[in-house]
Amino acid sequence: MIDMVSTIDGKTVSGGRDETVVDLGSPVDHQAMQDLQSQCDAVMVGAGTLRSSGVGWNPISPIRVVVSGSGRVPFEAKFFTGGEGIVATPTGCTVKVPDGVKNLEVGSGTVDLGLLLQKLKDRRVERLLVLGGSELNGQLLGLDLVDELFLTIAPKVKLGRNLPTYAGGEPLARNQLRSFQLIQHHVEGSEVFLRYRRKRESGGD
Repeated sequence: MIDMVSTIDGKTVSGGRDETVVDLGSPVDHQAMQDLQSQCDAVMVGAGTLRSSGVGWNPISPIRVVVSGSGRVPFEAKFFTGGEGIVATPTGCTVKVPDGVKNLEVGSGTVDLGLLLQKLKDRRVERLLVLGGSELNGQLLGLDLVDELFLTIAPKVKLGRNLPTYAGGEPLARNQLRSFQLIQHHVEGSEVFLRYRRKRESGGD
């Protein structure tokens, strides 16, 4: 599952790409994200998202996974101190992980996300919560590896070109659009909380 907060105009940042976005959602949104974390076996983020989150972020989940194509990971972050840390990189990527952090080499050139999810399942990760960024979300959705989407719409407008949205990546053809069904919605003040489940039909999407 993926959980993100976005502005009304679809942006998932309040500042630049490399800045923290803790001010985008309300305390209610922050609590909702923590509640989701507590229900999952692991959280997963892209290395860029972790770098922009600051060293103090320490999620609730017992297993924390970072996906990195370059090996440039901020190991000083508390993200790696409160649970089992895993860094997923392509085979041959130069990365020196500290004690207590596991390096999973999956894929050649780029991280093979399908293989990564299988290796996580082998480690008894049944419920995985993905918290961005946009490119990682887009890759997972493009491979049709996501069952549920959580979206908080913050009552704000950011504007701007070439800023991250819920999911980036390569565009899908019209006949490959992913269909999701709204299964839950809630309004708290001016914030809207949405939950979607992948709608799968025999013979197509």
